[in-house]
Amino acid sequence: MEDDTAYNKLIEHQRLWVFGLPDSAVLMPLLKQYFTPEEAALCAEIPHLPKTPEELSPRLQIPIAILTEKLDELARRGIVQRSVGRNATRYALMDGLFWFYRASGWAGAAEPWNREISPLLNVYYRDSMANAFMGLHTKGLRAIPVRETIADTRTVMPYEDIVQVIDQVSYYTVSTCPCRHRKNLDPDSPTCKHETLNCLHFDRLGEYIVQQGMGKEITREETLEILAAAADAGLVHGISNTKTKMDTICNCCTCCCLFLEASVHMPAPVPRGHQPSNYVLAIDTEVCRACGLCARRCPMGALTLAHADSSAALAGKGAEHLSELERTAQDLVYDPARCLGCGVCVHKCPSQAIRLVHRDEAYDFPVTMAEQGQRMMIEQRLDPMAVFQRNS
Repeated sequence: MEDDTAYNKLIEHQRLWVFGLPDSAVLMPLLKQYFTPEEAALCAEIPHLPKTPEELSPRLQIPIAILTEKLDELARRGIVQRSVGRNATRYALMDGLFWFYRASGWAGAAEPWNREISPLLNVYYRDSMANAFMGLHTKGLRAIPVRETIADTRTVMPYEDIVQVIDQVSYYTVSTCPCRHRKNLDPDSPTCKHETLNCLHFDRLGEYIVQQGMGKEITREETLEILAAAADAGLVHGISNTKTKMDTICNCCTCCCLFLEASVHMPAPVPRGHQPSNYVLAIDTEVCRACGLCARRCPMGALTLAHADSSAALAGKGAEHLSELERTAQDLVYDPARCLGCGVCVHKCPSQAIRLVHRDEAYDFPVTMAEQGQRMMIEQRLDPMAVFQRNS
């Protein structure tokens, strides 16, 4: 009987971090696809906070040169993050969500390993990871509106303006969308019609991705072109759920995105995917033609068309006096509870009858990634201080 001790230690190590590895019949087969027993044992000892090989060598009892070689190989595969600083290179173990659902698809590889792993990843997410990951109140991404869809731009904070976010970073990259890539490699999943080369990352994460051959550097102008094309295609901009140093903008579809697929296509009680923006929809009923384009574009089903109630919509008129047009009139029905405030519906409205307006009460987004991680730990009943000490 095969000894799974190293893999079980890795599972326990991950469960004391931001994103754990929930139980599933396919978890062990997945881990064995990613790690040899020796690699699993090594990763079970690598902290999630950055350390130099010189710091790790005594702890792991591996000579620095050999350890660095092992860490570099794990970094190439997206299991360990490698950060090159002015004076030292540091390594940190990434979480299972990063290995499985982000780094594995960024390069867009379609080798036999990628084809074999994709169906397992889809099963694992659907059966186990989605509820654990999406069940947190604090989300990994939040919707950021298409810029020109906001009615009063004076209400826009810098972290809510996608162009201001782009202007705050200095290094831009694009990778293959790992969600679409994973679905497109799975013969049991429908092929996605959307562009795949539109997963954007910036600064330190972008540098890591390019160094490991998982993406390419692009310009600010190319970044804005990708975002404009995504908005035209009806994709939701999903940005790092912080107010500062956002390093990711995904362009998400409901058929593939980890966040949106879970909230739209999977049965309850899977919660909503992206953290909604600070905007909701306002409808000018006098201008709206109820053409249905916004309802077709809405990724969350927050907009629907319903036949108008003639007694309410045309009060005072008897049915015998209704014109044929009035008999077939439709109302645009809006469910704000489902709305992400993404602006996808507004972007193509032919009559400009809908706009985004600021919510009455703004969401309290985390300021930094550290704060975001702390909130997620607390929501999982983990002690952030104990987790920090364990990984120091």
